[in-house]
Amino acid sequence: MSVLFTATEIITMAVEAEKNGLAFYQAMTSKAKDKQARNIFSFLAEEEAEHENTFQALLDDFDPIDMSHTDEAEYHNYLNAFISTRMFNSDVNIDVLVQNITSDVEAVDIAIQIEKDSILFYYELREQVQSEGRKNINEIIKEEKTHLARLAQLRAALVKQQGE
Repeated sequence: MSVLFTATEIITMAVEAEKNGLAFYQAMTSKAKDKQARNIFSFLAEEEAEHENTFQALLDDFDPIDMSHTDEAEYHNYLNAFISTRMFNSDVNIDVLVQNITSDVEAVDIAIQIEKDSILFYYELREQVQSEGRKNINEIIKEEKTHLARLAQLRAALVKQQGE
């Protein structure tokens, strides 16, 4: 059985994802052993806070777009796949997640997955909002892609350090 979401619920999920990302990056800023990793996690925490504010403003000013019945059904099926991921779930326990991380590389791998999931989700969200909201979401997608690239570079550097 699928769960149907309103556009408002979808934006609320984006706010939750940013809150979870913020909590994760803040925790990893404290836990990371590598200085470069701590700096990147700190930067990403600040970015997640800004994104949360952007989505909250979007939610406050939301004006939904009508979808065809077929498009709406496909869209809701797609979103059902996302609610099972940890960062889009409001019940996620970041403390437990962070506690179980044993290395900076593992933390970066989780962060990379967070950013990938966010990019995919925000592409879909972008289609549900009016032009001003799309502009904001496009900017967030661009930033998330930059985050993904920085994390990939960090991962490569950490793996290289381990090999030396």
